[in-house]
Amino acid sequence: MSIEDILKLAENFEIEGYKFYMSKKEEIKNSLAKEVLEFLKNMEKEHTEYIRMVRKALEENGEIPTASVDTTKDFFKERFTSQKISKTPSEDDIKDLSILRMALLIEKDFVNYYDKAAKRARELENEQLVKILENLKAWEEGHVELVKKMIKEIYEKNRLDLGFYPF
Repeated sequence: MSIEDILKLAENFEIEGYKFYMSKKEEIKNSLAKEVLEFLKNMEKEHTEYIRMVRKALEENGEIPTASVDTTKDFFKERFTSQKISKTPSEDDIKDLSILRMALLIEKDFVNYYDKAAKRARELENEQLVKILENLKAWEEGHVELVKKMIKEIYEKNRLDLGFYPF
């Protein structure tokens, strides 16, 4: 798999993530969960734009630009410390959980892809690309933690102790 193939597939993953969050954000009932999906939608769009910029730079001059800063940690601080999960009926929370669990799987898939792609880039001896892919992986790991925290909030709010958590 070439560098271009790796980046093109990454871009397609990010686009599909964006589409998922775009389509599901209206189904979410809990206001904090809705904010999480809106945030993730925007992050996937930023990742797509970043990957496009990298691909264009590679095509034009063979240079890979450095990564921008992910804002997932800021979202954690701002939202989860200042807001409590809204009072929605438990049946709505269960529906929200289904969407959030799908989001968790998507974000975990992104982490796995970027991890494997970084290993492939290392085999190709392209350290700049390795760094970009590892940054993308770290960003997605932040998203995994964000979704896990939201799921945990819903479990705790509803006192759901089913003997397992989906993470």
